[in-house]
Amino acid sequence: MTRTLLIQERIPEDLPKEDILEELGWEILGYMKGLEVPELDLDTEGGWVRVSVSGPDEGIAENLIVKTYGRLPSIQKVDVGDTFRGFLTDVGKVGFGLYFRAFKEGKDALYPLFEMRNQLARGRKLPARKIARAYGLVDDLALELRVLRRDEEGVYVSLSPKQVAMIRGWMNRGRDVLFVVRATPKQVRRALVRTGHKRDVSVVRTAFLSHALVCKPGTQAKGLIPRLGPHLPGAVLSALSPSRVEDLLFK
Repeated sequence: MTRTLLIQERIPEDLPKEDILEELGWEILGYMKGLEVPELDLDTEGGWVRVSVSGPDEGIAENLIVKTYGRLPSIQKVDVGDTFRGFLTDVGKVGFGLYFRAFKEGKDALYPLFEMRNQLARGRKLPARKIARAYGLVDDLALELRVLRRDEEGVYVSLSPKQVAMIRGWMNRGRDVLFVVRATPKQVRRALVRTGHKRDVSVVRTAFLSHALVCKPGTQAKGLIPRLGPHLPGAVLSALSPSRVEDLLFK
């Protein structure tokens, strides 16, 4: 019997799916060392990664995959307080909040403007586009979400307490952050080695194709973009600078 599941990982349609799935597949196999799982197959469904496993230890393998990557939730089954990963989409295109791709049905979750203001702008009545721009938020960036409420029109989310604490930690310590999306862990590591910046940042992975490079004191995220960019073709790089956030939102 084969077990198949969708996980909380997305691959944009314009990226080379086969190469990304191969790297992800090797990573999953690394987690399953010692298990009897002779067959592992990866593909995509609506942009989401679909994983199939079979073998004597397929049940253990499925649980391990869910623990590591998360099972893609159904919009019909999530409830208030549930947390899961979402991927930003159409950033800056609407003024009433931000949309995240997060469900197998294809309907997006809304991060409403009032909650953006509460979590990211100290309650100030600022436009959604300005808040998103200040924090360097871009399409395909993965963040952890929490369900605020749901009704017949959809699901409304906030950033999870864990995600808010992480962002506030960067801000309070004055650490620049370079968001790198649409690049695999291997590609990010290789770019850092080639440019000599491996020791200048710590890498926080928010999804397989979404990373936050937290800069060490003395390193500016904006300065890393022209250095790393040529080594990350197809990737999108965006900087979060605490000083810039203060200038744009709070002065």
